[in-house]
Amino acid sequence: MGKILIFDIDDTLIMHTRQKNDYYNLNNNNIINDLLNNIDHDKIYIYTNGTYGHGKKVIDNLNIRVDGIFGRDTIPFMKPHPKSFNFVNNIVNKNDECIFFDDLLDNLDTAKSIGWKTVWITPNFNVSKPQNVDYIFPNIYQALLLLGLKK
Repeated sequence: MGKILIFDIDDTLIMHTRQKNDYYNLNNNNIINDLLNNIDHDKIYIYTNGTYGHGKKVIDNLNIRVDGIFGRDTIPFMKPHPKSFNFVNNIVNKNDECIFFDDLLDNLDTAKSIGWKTVWITPNFNVSKPQNVDYIFPNIYQALLLLGLKK
């Protein structure tokens, strides 16, 4: 059984605010890629309600190699619709462990309902852990660092 990592983009892999909204100029940040290299995994996917092009530009700037990008213009339904998750699951999951990183609880609830492990990226990480969340982290860096240590 393999391990599949599935990432949302906005407010999960990258943070954006009204003051800083430059998605595509991330100065070739290699930190996330370096952290991913320390985690035991077989494949990496991007699963975003943004477009495929948005996902591609962000991962190119983060120097992350992925096995596929699911964007609102390449799948029939958007998150958190169960048909969206089932569509993605049918493509990526061949009896593997799927770990899904997202900032929205609705998306994590649906992911959990199909058997994925869930990682909530939120600045409110010190709140009580919701039932359908396996891990809570304040940012993607700490999530990848600590999950890499459990290797």
